[in-house]
Amino acid sequence: MWSQLQDTALRISVRQRIEHGRLPVVPPKQICAGYGSGHLCAVCDQPITSAQAEYVAQDYASGRQLQFHAACLAVWQVECARRA
Repeated sequence: MWSQLQDTALRISVRQRIEHGRLPVVPPKQICAGYGSGHLCAVCDQPITSAQAEYVAQDYASGRQLQFHAACLAVWQVECARRA
């Protein structure tokens, strides 16, 4: 599904966004899912279309809602776990 190059690019993006405070380092305990609403993914900045699943997490520190593609969410969660 995802090539190693795409996976590496996502990991780099997540690491940079965590370091610059655009993504929290601790994922929330609850993540909701539904059909894509056109919001931009918090990792790859691409729209999440209605044909895709959209995962929504609340960043409690900033109060923002973060939307993710499935693969982008998984990479963020892995990176958070690595830092724990």
